[in-house]
Amino acid sequence: MRVGIIDIGSNSMRLVIYEVQGKSYFVVGQVRHSARLGQNMVHGSLHRGRIEYGIKVLKDFKEYMESKNVTEVIAVATEAVRKAANKDEFLSRAKAALGNEIRVLSGEEEAFYDYYATVNTLDLEKCLMVDIGGSSTEIVLIENRVLQEAISIPFGSIVLTEQFNIKENPSQEEALISYLKDNFKAIPWLKRARNYPVVGIGGSVRTLGKIDRFRKDNAMFISHNYSMDQKDVSEIYDLIREYLEGTVKRVNGLSRDREDIFIGSLATLNTLMRHLNSRKLFISNAGIRDGLLFERILGRNRRIPDVLEFSLDNIITNHMYQGYEGKDLFQLVRVMYTALCKSFPQLLGNGKVLKCATYLYDIGTNINYFQRDRNTFYSILNAPINGLSQKQILMAASSASVFSANDLLKEFFHKKILSTRDMRIIEMLGILIKIAEALNHGVSGATEIVSITLTDTGMLMECKTPSDPIFKMEELKGYLPKFRSIFKLTLDVRFLP
Repeated sequence: MRVGIIDIGSNSMRLVIYEVQGKSYFVVGQVRHSARLGQNMVHGSLHRGRIEYGIKVLKDFKEYMESKNVTEVIAVATEAVRKAANKDEFLSRAKAALGNEIRVLSGEEEAFYDYYATVNTLDLEKCLMVDIGGSSTEIVLIENRVLQEAISIPFGSIVLTEQFNIKENPSQEEALISYLKDNFKAIPWLKRARNYPVVGIGGSVRTLGKIDRFRKDNAMFISHNYSMDQKDVSEIYDLIREYLEGTVKRVNGLSRDREDIFIGSLATLNTLMRHLNSRKLFISNAGIRDGLLFERILGRNRRIPDVLEFSLDNIITNHMYQGYEGKDLFQLVRVMYTALCKSFPQLLGNGKVLKCATYLYDIGTNINYFQRDRNTFYSILNAPINGLSQKQILMAASSASVFSANDLLKEFFHKKILSTRDMRIIEMLGILIKIAEALNHGVSGATEIVSITLTDTGMLMECKTPSDPIFKMEELKGYLPKFRSIFKLTLDVRFLP
C-alpha cells in the first residue's frame, strides 16, 4: 500500500510517499516546498501570506498523492504551527485543503520521532542527536540506544536569523554565540554528552554535509551517515561568514533558498560541538517522517536490533528476484573469512563490509544482467544502507564487483579515499564471494563447508553437496589462480561423499 507522510515544518513542508509491504518499504516520491511558515510572524500569529502559500502547498500535495494512489496519509505540524496564536484557523483550512486531519506534535513528540528515526538507521550506542528546524531545535541524549533525556528549545534557523540577522549585521555574531551558550548551559543534563558524537538532523545539517562533500571531492557519496570532524564544521562556518561578507563569491552545495538562514543553524551546531568538545558529527537523512514511518511499520518505540541487517533485508525484498542467494552465500563466505582472519589479521573488522557485499553481490541484475557487476557497484554505492560508514559502503560495493569493475576503483584510489591496504582487503573479500558463488553454482544452500584447515602454504576446504560437484569444480578452477595470487596460498577444495 502507498503511505504519504507530510511534515509541516517551520521552514519547509515535505511530503514523502512510501510503498509499504509488511515491514518493508521504499520511497515512491517526494515533494518539498520552502513555505517558511515560521517567518514574518506578527504578534505570535502566522503571516497571512505564509498561510496562503502553505494552503497551496497542501493542495499540491493532495493532487500529487492522488496521482500516486496513496491510500493512507499521516500529516503532522511542528513548532511554527504549535506556537501560533491563529493555529486553529490554519489547521481548519489545512484540513479542508488536504482532506485529512493534521496532528500538531508537542516538542517532546518531535524529539521522540527524531530519536526513533536515529536509533533505527544509525549504528551508534551513544550520541547527542540535534534537529535544527526553522523555529525549534530538538536535542536528545541517547545512551545504550535508548532515549535518556530530551528537550525542545524554541529557536531555529529562521528565529535566529530574525533575532540576530548576522547577514546584515555581522557585529551581532558575538551576541548570537553568547545567546546559544547560555541556552546550552541551562540544560542540566547536557554535560553528560561531553565528548559524545553528535548526530545532526534537518535541512541545514544536510546542507552542511553537502558543502563538505563538495569541498573534499566526495560528492558521489550519499549524505546519510556521512561523518565530519569538528574542525570541518568550524572551517565551513568561517567559509559561510566570508560568503555573507562578500569575500567568497560562491559556496558549492549551498542552495539559494537556504543561504539567508543557514548561518544561524551552523552557529548553533558549531557552538554546541565546541561546548561539549564533540569531535565527530554524523549527518542523518532520517528525521520526523522516518520516525513516523517506523511507528507505522514496527509499532511504538521498538528498536531494530541490527540496523544493517534490517536495511539489507529491505533492499533484497524490494529489489531482488525470487530465489536470490545473497544471504545463503554469506553463510559460506563467513566460514572462509573467519578461518582466514587467523592468518591475515588485516581482514579483522571488515565483517560488516563483507556481509553487505555478499548480501547484495548480484543486485545489479535488477538493472541489466549482462552489466550486473558494474551495476552492482553503483547500486550498492547509492543504496539506502544503514549501519555502515561511507567508506565501508564503498568497500562493500568494490568487493562485490572488484574483478569486473577494477577501473572504477582506480578513481577512488587516486582520490586517496582508498589506500593500498584497502585495495588489498577488497581483493581478499571479493575472491571469497566468487568462490562461494562457485560452490553454490547458482542454487541457494546447495553446498556446506564442513571444515577448513590452514597451513603455511595452503588452505584445505572440505565441503558437502547433495548434487554432483563436477560443475562446481569447473567453475572453481577459474578462481584458484586468483586466490593463490592474493593470499599466497594454494586452495584445495574437496567434496566429501
